Amino acid sequence: MTPLLVAAMGFAGPSVAEETAARRSSSAVLRVLDLDDTVQWYEDNLRFRRVSVESLVQERRVVLERQGFLLEITEDERATPTPSTEIETTSAITDPAFSLLVQDVDKEVAGLRKRGVEIIQEPEDELDGSFRASLISDNGHRIVELRESLGSPGSFNPIGR
Repeated sequence: MTPLLVAAMGFAGPSVAEETAARRSSSAVLRVLDLDDTVQWYEDNLRFRRVSVESLVQERRVVLERQGFLLEITEDERATPTPSTEIETTSAITDPAFSLLVQDVDKEVAGLRKRGVEIIQEPEDELDGSFRASLISDNGHRIVELRESLGSPGSFNPIGR
């Protein structure tokens, strides 16, 4: 099929919003020793809201939500605490526990900094220009990535960040 015919049929490929949604996780699970403190940290600092609380014989579980992203936090006595180490280079950074899509990474990081949250990596554009990202540390020293969509990979960013 020729490109002209494909365009005439109304198929021009996925939109930026569809590509972003495909790359974005819509939920994550954390297993923690300190359920109450962790839930409070996410409510206070990342503005999650509690949507479900479940107390079972062997565990307690809380589901939090922020802009359609669900975060399940489960109390687990077998969870191992994440070691607290000073990170001096980005090569020492491990994979984030999860990525959270935000409207404005710079604004989000500025607010978190005021609340005393540890910023591991300052906001910066990814090499392909499609996202701006930052890394923070939660109360259990788990790394959380904050991501802001900047548009299609390689596209011009009119904000000029």
